[in-house]
Amino acid sequence: MIHHILKQIWAQRKYNVWIFIELLLVFILMQFVVAYGFVILHNRSIPGGFDEKNTFVVTYGAYPPGTSRYSAENADPVKALENLNRIVRKVQQYKNVEIAALTYGGWGTLPYSGSYYGKTIMRDSVEMGTPVKWISSGDYFRIFRITSAKDNTWQRPANIDLNQDNAILITRSVAKRLFGEAAAVIGQTVKMPIDRDKDKLKEYIVADVLNDQKRFDYILPSDAVFIAASPLSVNNMMSFNICLRVLDGTPKHQFIRDFQKDMKGELQIGNFYLKHVKSFENEKKNIEHTFGVTNDVRVRTIMAVFLSFCMALGIIGTFWFRNQTRRSEIGLRMAMGSTRRKLQKQFVLEAIIMFTATTIPALIIYYFIKVTNGQHSSTQMYIVQNKLLLFPITGFITYILLGIIVGLSAWIPAHRASKTHPVDA
Repeated sequence: MIHHILKQIWAQRKYNVWIFIELLLVFILMQFVVAYGFVILHNRSIPGGFDEKNTFVVTYGAYPPGTSRYSAENADPVKALENLNRIVRKVQQYKNVEIAALTYGGWGTLPYSGSYYGKTIMRDSVEMGTPVKWISSGDYFRIFRITSAKDNTWQRPANIDLNQDNAILITRSVAKRLFGEAAAVIGQTVKMPIDRDKDKLKEYIVADVLNDQKRFDYILPSDAVFIAASPLSVNNMMSFNICLRVLDGTPKHQFIRDFQKDMKGELQIGNFYLKHVKSFENEKKNIEHTFGVTNDVRVRTIMAVFLSFCMALGIIGTFWFRNQTRRSEIGLRMAMGSTRRKLQKQFVLEAIIMFTATTIPALIIYYFIKVTNGQHSSTQMYIVQNKLLLFPITGFITYILLGIIVGLSAWIPAHRASKTHPVDA
């Protein structure tokens, strides 16, 4: 049958060449759509390096001088820090709170904060820029469950004292770019400029290597280093927030409502008062919406679906018209003894063979358009960073998807035509 189909395709080459060109263009366009969808789904499936579920941030404010609630007595530095610690203890003792701690809230330290603070980190002659996160204590890792790349547990980094021996925690991508494939990264020395004097370098000892950190759900995890934040003082205490993790099963919205109702008066201590409490899951949605990530993904997804739908309709229409014009041929074949199933099989195989013939030139064209052009990632830790690996994966997915569409496009009209009486056909 295959030999007969090939002869049939060649005999009708004058008409089939237009179908060949259409399938060629559709395959190339569809592979772009598939590549985008694969990258989005792949990136979203990768853990973000932390767990924002069941986590909240409590923001407090302070009454300024001149307001009716301002107390000069409570503005004393010792008294102010004492009052702030009382607030933290009250939050820690609130129902369903598993752990709570003061956390530095500036310069992108908190997840989904939107801000960013970068520094240069170097080892010997190798240097790179990376985001810096300022950590007050190991409770930061306990709250957000930031895991070590060594054993994928958060207990290991949580028990490291960053204030001892100038400790620093770096992510996998930072370790790979600075140390290559070296196994013994922990205990090595790295250097970073001092903020007040960028010409001077400060040495840090790598205490652990963490899993990479995500900024948005739809992008790959990226670099980060964690170092000790400045000690809490009256000068920087308004740069801190109270982050907390609640017990599993605690309803998010109910917890926020109850906390604001129960703690509004309880946390009004000295000049401090409760401003609001937010879920980090909501903060993630808000920051992705603010930065246009959500809208960009939605628009691109809608365009990809619409384009795929149009291409599918084009293929269906092409084969439908082609098979409808061959009704007399179908009737003749049935009169000569061909069964309906055999006719349907022949038309489907013919379509699949024609489609398969376009795959190789389409892949070659896509390869030169997409793979050979553009920048290549220097650290290929994920599939989507390796264009040579991503290319055959998306090509295979495209072939399967279009193969199903082409097969159905040929089978449906062939199925209907095969039901026609040979004399009518």
